[in-house]
Amino acid sequence: MQIYKLKINRNTCTGCNACVVSCPINFNQLRKLSYLNEKNAVILVKNGIAVPIYNEERNVNCDGCGVCVKMCPQVAIRIEVMEGV
Repeated sequence: MQIYKLKINRNTCTGCNACVVSCPINFNQLRKLSYLNEKNAVILVKNGIAVPIYNEERNVNCDGCGVCVKMCPQVAIRIEVMEGV
């Protein structure tokens, strides 16, 4: 199983929230729980900049689908493969 990690270019990110609302995992968590926070989201905007949220102890992490990358108008996001199992 591959593990993906989001990398955000803080110099180009404008905090527009397009990545947060386009992420399918965020959408499912929002639909299920009615809110997003650091415990259930994959990416959030904090202080005007998108921040990837990764926690190896939870089941909900980036699945590498790339929707956030495609939706980012500033091209500020890239996805890295962390490891393969």
